[in-house]
Amino acid sequence: MNRIGLIFLLIFSYNCVPRTLIVDHPNLVSFYFEKKISSLETQKELDQTQKRKLLKTKVEYGYGILLEESDRLIDEDYYLGLEKAQEAYQEFKDAKEIGISILKDSHPGFDNWLINDEKGDFTEDDIFDLYWLGAAYGGAIRSSRGNPFEIVNLPKVGKLFQTAILLNPDWGRGALYSAMMSYTSSRPDLFGEILKDSVTFYYSKAISASDSLDAGPFVSYAESIDKKFQQKDEFERKLQFVLDMDVEKDKDLRLSNIIAQERAKWLLSKTDEIFFE
Repeated sequence: MNRIGLIFLLIFSYNCVPRTLIVDHPNLVSFYFEKKISSLETQKELDQTQKRKLLKTKVEYGYGILLEESDRLIDEDYYLGLEKAQEAYQEFKDAKEIGISILKDSHPGFDNWLINDEKGDFTEDDIFDLYWLGAAYGGAIRSSRGNPFEIVNLPKVGKLFQTAILLNPDWGRGALYSAMMSYTSSRPDLFGEILKDSVTFYYSKAISASDSLDAGPFVSYAESIDKKFQQKDEFERKLQFVLDMDVEKDKDLRLSNIIAQERAKWLLSKTDEIFFE
């Protein structure tokens, strides 16, 4: 096997990939996602399992690679950062179409349910689809950078996540609570202490469900609440906690925790710009 083939095999099994390969060679990680997406998209017809894999991979690629790159590039090269956000936007748009098609197959009236005040007949088997479609909608809103045609979809994000939580709140070891943190912090009708209390509620649920092994909720809270309310000590405390985490404790969370640690490191480097005192 040649060196490129070996690297690709390692990335394909990224739970055992050395951290330095992920952190120091982001292009290889990006290459892994691109190849995985391409291999699915080039197939003539996908079954439901393959569609779900493509939906999940596009959303992970959009958030974990493209938007992370965009956020960092914005400070250095604004237009290049926008280009990267546009790449993410296209992945999220594709993911939305895939997620909707999956749910329409199992629930023919899904379109009407999503935009009307109707009671759905979902089961726990639908949680995966509801969650990843909600994440795709959220990613499209974020990467569109203010596009009003995407912002109007924010209530759909809440509806998808809230429906999933009613079916099984502990699904994904806090993933639904983490998703609700992001959704709640984006709601324009919440502000001040009400916003803070609402996000804190889901934050507490998220870290409890994952036994504090998921770095995501800590970084999300630091950005959405500690930064907004200028709580510098809490901001630094949470991000330092993330940096001190042992990513080897939970193999399922390893890659996302490494990405979260890199974001925490980047955020801490910008502390003087974020806080006014």
